[in-house]
Amino acid sequence: MSVPQIPAFEAPVFTDSKGQLKREKKVLLEKYSKQEAQMRVLLEDFEKERYQRIEAEKTVEELEQAYTRANQVANDFHFDELTTRRRLIDTQLANVGWSIGVDGSNTEEITQEEEIKHQPTTSGLGYADYVLWDINGLPLAVIEAKKTAVDAEKGRHQAKIYADGLEREHGQRPVIFYTNGHDIWIWDDAKEQHYPPRKLYGFYSKKSLQYKIRQRREKKSLNSISPKQEILTDRLYQHEALKRVCERFEDKQRKALVVQATGTGKTRLSIAITDVLMNASWVKRVLFLCDRRELRKQAKNAYGEFLKAPIAVLT
Repeated sequence: MSVPQIPAFEAPVFTDSKGQLKREKKVLLEKYSKQEAQMRVLLEDFEKERYQRIEAEKTVEELEQAYTRANQVANDFHFDELTTRRRLIDTQLANVGWSIGVDGSNTEEITQEEEIKHQPTTSGLGYADYVLWDINGLPLAVIEAKKTAVDAEKGRHQAKIYADGLEREHGQRPVIFYTNGHDIWIWDDAKEQHYPPRKLYGFYSKKSLQYKIRQRREKKSLNSISPKQEILTDRLYQHEALKRVCERFEDKQRKALVVQATGTGKTRLSIAITDVLMNASWVKRVLFLCDRRELRKQAKNAYGEFLKAPIAVLT
């Protein structure tokens, strides 16, 4: 039987095993660190989505609760017409300087439940909720009130009928207002003005209504008024822009937009429009807005150079 040959002993060759282990450990740590960072991002994304889902469910629930509470409050405050007048409209009129009587009583400026003739009723009489009077005894405005739960628009036709009766009796057509205490509409349908109805934030003061009535006699056609020659240059597009803006206002539009490049005379054009509107008695005050102090200074100097009207600078 042969004996296997055992190889001769060879001493192991030692290398820088310690440094190698450190390097391998560093690589593993970096790998685990990246994996941990990725896991942390995934967990954060998951938690964010879970939070958003919870908030969305919570928001829907809160909205439903808020809607229910709002309906309850709205039902509690659905004033009838008399309460609407006493608690809302009377206060709104007093806030702009009108002398309003207590509990529906009359004053020299405002009468309530005013008897109006020439109405399409069996007796020929009607009763307006409010009539606002001038110092000369002529009606400045008539107000038709509806309860808060009713659309204010439903009072427009009735207000017009009252205005017709007041005009026939006094020879002056009042400005028409109709409201439910929250929404206030004005309608100046006199033949000299004849603007469509529009919503307001509040009633007009006595001075504002006097001015509006006076405008009917004093307003001139914008086409009959020309600005001072020195305001506009010889650039034809400036004259054309002024013409188009005036035509739009004459067409009972309340807004106009002019787009011009820098250096083409936008301020000059605005001064010309202001000059025409004031000379034609269409306006008595004009607000010029700008977004830089330097532009404000330039505009003030330009307006002061061409217009005599006093200029106030607001900061």
